Amino acid sequence: MEKTELEFVYFMRGTSGSFRANLFQTIFSADMENKEKLSLGFPNEVEVVRRYQNEDGYWQELLKRLG
Repeated sequence: MEKTELEFVYFMRGTSGSFRANLFQTIFSADMENKEKLSLGFPNEVEVVRRYQNEDGYWQELLKRLG
């Protein structure tokens, strides 16, 4: 999942490509039912957003790990 996490960091910094930016924005705005549907095609991306939204310290740990 490290590649996905790196793409997420690019997204958060505003430097990802338009597809990834739109995908992560869609995941952020989706309700639980639609996140489940999105996870069928993009399980890693949904998991990264879930961890970012719910796991204390995940963002800081991610930045530290990925540099």
